[in-house]
Amino acid sequence: MTGPSPPVLSTSGLVAGYERDLPIVRGVDLTVRPGELVVILGPNGAGKSTLVKSVAGLVPVFAGRISLDGSDITAIPAQRRIRHGLAFVPQTENIFATLSIRDNLLLAADILPKDSRKSRLDSIYGMFPDLAERPGRRAGALSGGQRQMLAIARALLVEPSLLILDEPSAGLSPKIVAEVFARLAAINASGVTIVLVEQNVRAALSIADRGVILVEGMLRHSGDAKALGADPLIAELYLGAPRPGGASVA
Repeated sequence: MTGPSPPVLSTSGLVAGYERDLPIVRGVDLTVRPGELVVILGPNGAGKSTLVKSVAGLVPVFAGRISLDGSDITAIPAQRRIRHGLAFVPQTENIFATLSIRDNLLLAADILPKDSRKSRLDSIYGMFPDLAERPGRRAGALSGGQRQMLAIARALLVEPSLLILDEPSAGLSPKIVAEVFARLAAINASGVTIVLVEQNVRAALSIADRGVILVEGMLRHSGDAKALGADPLIAELYLGAPRPGGASVA
Protein backbone atom coordinates (compact mmCIF):
# COMPACT_ATOMS: atom_id res chain seq x y z
CA MET A 1 0.00 0.00 0.00
CA THR A 2 1.44 3.34 -1.03
CA GLY A 3 1.90 5.88 1.75
CA PRO A 4 1.08 9.58 1.57
CA SER A 5 3.18 11.80 -0.67
CA PRO A 6 5.96 13.69 1.09
CA PRO A 7 5.53 17.43 1.55
CA VAL A 8 6.62 19.48 -1.42
CA LEU A 9 8.48 21.72 1.03
CA SER A 10 9.42 21.31 4.65
CA THR A 11 11.75 23.24 6.89
CA SER A 12 12.84 22.01 10.29
CA GLY A 13 14.37 24.31 12.92
CA LEU A 14 15.43 26.70 10.17
CA VAL A 15 17.75 29.48 11.31
CA ALA A 16 18.87 31.92 8.62
CA GLY A 17 20.01 35.47 7.99
CA TYR A 18 22.91 37.57 6.85
CA GLU A 19 25.03 37.43 10.00
CA ARG A 20 25.42 34.28 12.10
CA ASP A 21 25.15 36.19 15.39
CA LEU A 22 22.02 38.06 14.26
CA PRO A 23 19.69 35.51 12.65
CA ILE A 24 16.49 36.86 11.11
CA VAL A 25 14.67 33.54 10.74
CA ARG A 26 14.70 31.75 14.07
CA GLY A 27 13.72 28.10 14.26
CA VAL A 28 10.94 27.92 11.65
CA ASP A 29 9.17 24.62 11.04
CA LEU A 30 7.08 24.89 7.88
CA THR A 31 5.32 22.21 5.85
CA VAL A 32 3.70 22.74 2.46
CA ARG A 33 1.67 19.90 0.97
CA PRO A 34 1.32 19.07 -2.74
CA GLY A 35 -1.09 21.41 -4.48
CA GLU A 36 -1.33 23.93 -1.65
CA LEU A 37 -1.13 27.68 -2.02
CA VAL A 38 0.37 29.00 1.20
CA VAL A 39 0.78 32.71 1.92
CA ILE A 40 3.36 33.93 4.42
CA LEU A 41 2.13 37.00 6.27
CA GLY A 42 3.33 39.19 9.11
CA PRO A 43 4.37 42.70 10.06
CA ASN A 44 7.23 44.53 8.37
CA GLY A 45 10.57 43.14 9.51
CA ALA A 46 9.11 39.77 10.48
CA GLY A 47 11.56 37.88 8.25
CA LYS A 48 9.13 36.77 5.55
CA SER A 49 11.37 37.54 2.56
CA THR A 50 14.41 36.20 4.38
CA LEU A 51 12.59 32.93 4.97
CA VAL A 52 11.73 32.33 1.30
CA LYS A 53 15.15 33.53 0.15
CA SER A 54 16.79 31.02 2.48
CA VAL A 55 14.61 28.28 0.99
CA ALA A 56 15.69 29.45 -2.47
CA GLY A 57 19.35 29.33 -1.41
CA LEU A 58 19.94 33.09 -1.52
CA VAL A 59 20.38 33.69 2.21
CA PRO A 60 22.78 31.71 4.45
CA VAL A 61 21.26 28.97 6.61
CA PHE A 62 22.95 28.60 9.99
CA ALA A 63 20.94 25.69 11.38
CA GLY A 64 18.08 23.41 10.47
CA ARG A 65 17.04 21.58 7.33
CA ILE A 66 15.20 22.34 4.08
CA SER A 67 13.57 19.47 2.19
CA LEU A 68 12.02 19.54 -1.27
CA ASP A 69 9.89 16.56 -2.30
CA GLY A 70 11.53 14.59 0.51
CA SER A 71 15.14 15.39 -0.47
CA ASP A 72 17.45 17.50 1.64
CA ILE A 73 18.45 20.60 -0.36
CA THR A 74 19.90 22.63 2.52
CA ALA A 75 23.44 22.60 1.14
CA ILE A 76 22.57 22.70 -2.56
CA PRO A 77 23.58 25.98 -4.27
CA ALA A 78 20.77 28.29 -5.37
CA GLN A 79 21.45 27.86 -9.11
CA ARG A 80 21.03 24.09 -8.80
CA ARG A 81 17.77 24.14 -6.83
CA ILE A 82 15.82 24.84 -10.01
CA ARG A 83 16.88 21.40 -11.25
CA HIS A 84 15.32 19.95 -8.11
CA GLY A 85 11.98 21.60 -8.90
CA LEU A 86 12.16 24.92 -7.03
CA ALA A 87 11.47 28.16 -8.92
CA PHE A 88 11.80 31.53 -7.17
CA VAL A 89 10.46 34.89 -8.39
CA PRO A 90 12.12 37.73 -6.43
CA GLN A 91 10.40 41.05 -5.81
CA THR A 92 12.85 43.04 -7.95
CA GLU A 93 15.30 42.32 -10.76
CA ASN A 94 13.26 39.31 -11.83
CA ILE A 95 13.60 39.85 -15.60
CA PHE A 96 16.35 40.98 -17.99
CA ALA A 97 15.10 44.41 -19.02
CA THR A 98 17.44 44.80 -22.02
CA LEU A 99 16.35 41.50 -23.59
CA SER A 100 13.16 40.76 -25.49
CA ILE A 101 10.31 38.73 -24.05
CA ARG A 102 11.37 35.82 -26.26
CA ASP A 103 15.01 35.99 -25.18
CA ASN A 104 14.03 36.17 -21.49
CA LEU A 105 12.10 32.97 -21.95
CA LEU A 106 14.77 31.28 -24.08
CA LEU A 107 17.36 32.04 -21.43
CA ALA A 108 15.20 30.42 -18.75
CA ALA A 109 14.55 27.45 -21.03
CA ASP A 110 18.27 26.79 -21.43
CA ILE A 111 18.29 24.11 -18.73
CA LEU A 112 15.59 22.11 -20.51
CA PRO A 113 16.44 19.31 -22.97
CA LYS A 114 16.72 20.83 -26.44
CA ASP A 115 13.98 18.68 -27.90
CA SER A 116 11.44 19.91 -25.33
CA ARG A 117 12.15 23.65 -25.40
CA LYS A 118 9.85 24.60 -28.27
CA SER A 119 6.85 22.71 -26.93
CA ARG A 120 7.37 24.19 -23.48
CA LEU A 121 7.70 27.71 -24.89
CA ASP A 122 4.51 27.18 -26.90
CA SER A 123 2.76 26.05 -23.72
CA ILE A 124 3.91 29.14 -21.83
CA TYR A 125 2.79 31.44 -24.63
CA GLY A 126 -0.59 29.74 -24.43
CA MET A 127 -0.77 30.50 -20.70
CA PHE A 128 0.34 34.11 -21.17
CA PRO A 129 -1.24 35.40 -24.40
CA ASP A 130 -0.19 38.99 -23.68
CA LEU A 131 3.45 37.89 -23.90
CA ALA A 132 2.77 35.88 -27.05
CA GLU A 133 1.35 38.87 -28.91
CA ARG A 134 4.69 40.69 -29.15
CA PRO A 135 7.51 38.29 -28.21
CA GLY A 136 10.11 40.59 -29.72
CA ARG A 137 9.22 43.50 -27.46
CA ARG A 138 11.97 44.62 -25.07
CA ALA A 139 11.14 43.53 -21.53
CA GLY A 140 12.13 46.92 -20.14
CA ALA A 141 9.30 48.51 -22.12
CA LEU A 142 6.63 46.37 -20.45
CA SER A 143 4.22 47.66 -17.82
CA GLY A 144 4.71 46.60 -14.21
CA GLY A 145 2.03 43.94 -14.50
CA GLN A 146 3.45 42.59 -17.76
CA ARG A 147 6.90 42.41 -16.22
CA GLN A 148 5.51 40.39 -13.33
CA MET A 149 3.74 38.06 -15.73
CA LEU A 150 7.01 37.59 -17.64
CA ALA A 151 8.86 36.82 -14.42
CA ILE A 152 6.24 34.22 -13.50
CA ALA A 153 6.32 32.77 -17.02
CA ARG A 154 10.11 32.40 -16.84
CA ALA A 155 9.78 30.54 -13.54
CA LEU A 156 7.12 28.19 -14.88
CA LEU A 157 9.08 27.22 -17.99
CA VAL A 158 10.90 24.48 -16.14
CA GLU A 159 7.66 23.00 -14.75
CA PRO A 160 8.64 23.40 -11.08
CA SER A 161 7.04 21.38 -8.31
CA LEU A 162 7.24 24.49 -6.11
CA LEU A 163 6.86 28.13 -7.15
CA ILE A 164 7.89 30.75 -4.58
CA LEU A 165 7.09 34.44 -5.07
CA ASP A 166 8.24 37.38 -2.99
CA GLU A 167 5.75 40.30 -2.99
CA PRO A 168 4.40 39.87 -6.53
CA SER A 169 1.91 42.75 -6.05
CA ALA A 170 4.51 45.33 -5.02
CA GLY A 171 4.10 48.59 -6.92
CA LEU A 172 1.13 47.44 -8.98
CA SER A 173 -2.27 49.11 -9.30
CA PRO A 174 -5.28 47.39 -7.68
CA LYS A 175 -6.59 46.31 -11.10
CA ILE A 176 -3.28 44.72 -12.07
CA VAL A 177 -2.94 43.13 -8.62
CA ALA A 178 -6.28 41.41 -9.20
CA GLU A 179 -5.06 40.11 -12.56
CA VAL A 180 -1.80 38.80 -11.10
CA PHE A 181 -3.57 37.02 -8.26
CA ALA A 182 -6.16 35.54 -10.62
CA ARG A 183 -3.31 34.16 -12.72
CA LEU A 184 -1.61 32.70 -9.63
CA ALA A 185 -4.87 31.03 -8.59
CA ALA A 186 -5.14 29.47 -12.07
CA ILE A 187 -1.52 28.27 -11.95
CA ASN A 188 -2.15 26.70 -8.55
CA ALA A 189 -5.35 25.06 -9.85
CA SER A 190 -3.26 23.47 -12.61
CA GLY A 191 -1.30 21.58 -9.94
CA VAL A 192 1.65 23.85 -9.12
CA THR A 193 2.31 24.25 -5.40
CA ILE A 194 2.84 27.90 -4.48
CA VAL A 195 4.38 29.71 -1.53
CA LEU A 196 3.74 33.43 -1.56
CA VAL A 197 5.08 36.31 0.56
CA GLU A 198 2.66 39.20 0.39
CA GLN A 199 1.77 42.46 2.17
CA ASN A 200 -1.58 42.69 0.40
CA VAL A 201 -3.29 40.54 3.01
CA ARG A 202 -6.82 40.52 1.66
CA ALA A 203 -5.80 39.66 -1.91
CA ALA A 204 -3.40 36.93 -0.80
CA LEU A 205 -5.84 35.24 1.59
CA SER A 206 -8.55 35.32 -1.09
CA ILE A 207 -6.63 32.81 -3.23
CA ALA A 208 -4.70 30.89 -0.54
CA ASP A 209 -5.51 27.58 1.11
CA ARG A 210 -3.55 28.40 4.21
CA GLY A 211 -1.89 31.37 5.86
CA VAL A 212 1.29 31.33 7.93
CA ILE A 213 2.05 34.27 10.18
CA LEU A 214 5.66 35.12 10.97
CA VAL A 215 6.58 37.49 13.80
CA GLU A 216 10.18 38.37 14.72
CA GLY A 217 11.46 35.49 12.63
CA MET A 218 9.28 32.87 14.31
CA LEU A 219 6.16 31.09 13.13
CA ARG A 220 3.39 32.36 15.41
CA HIS A 221 0.23 31.11 13.73
CA SER A 222 -0.94 28.90 10.89
CA GLY A 223 -4.45 28.23 9.72
CA ASP A 224 -7.09 28.13 7.03
CA ALA A 225 -6.85 31.25 4.86
CA LYS A 226 -10.54 32.14 5.06
CA ALA A 227 -10.59 31.70 8.84
CA LEU A 228 -7.54 33.92 9.24
CA GLY A 229 -9.06 36.61 7.05
CA ALA A 230 -12.23 36.61 9.13
CA ASP A 231 -10.50 36.69 12.54
CA PRO A 232 -10.25 40.32 13.75
CA LEU A 233 -7.97 39.40 16.67
CA ILE A 234 -5.42 37.72 14.37
CA ALA A 235 -5.60 40.73 12.04
CA GLU A 236 -5.05 43.15 14.91
CA LEU A 237 -2.26 41.24 16.65
CA TYR A 238 -0.25 40.13 13.65
CA LEU A 239 -1.32 41.86 10.45
CA GLY A 240 -1.42 45.53 11.41
CA ALA A 241 -5.20 45.90 11.28
CA PRO A 242 -6.99 48.31 13.67
CA ARG A 243 -9.26 47.08 16.43
CA PRO A 244 -12.71 45.85 15.39
CA GLY A 245 -14.82 48.78 14.29
CA GLY A 246 -11.94 50.46 12.47
CA ALA A 247 -10.82 50.11 8.87
CA SER A 248 -10.40 46.65 7.39
CA VAL A 249 -7.12 44.92 6.68
CA ALA A 250 -5.43 46.26 3.52
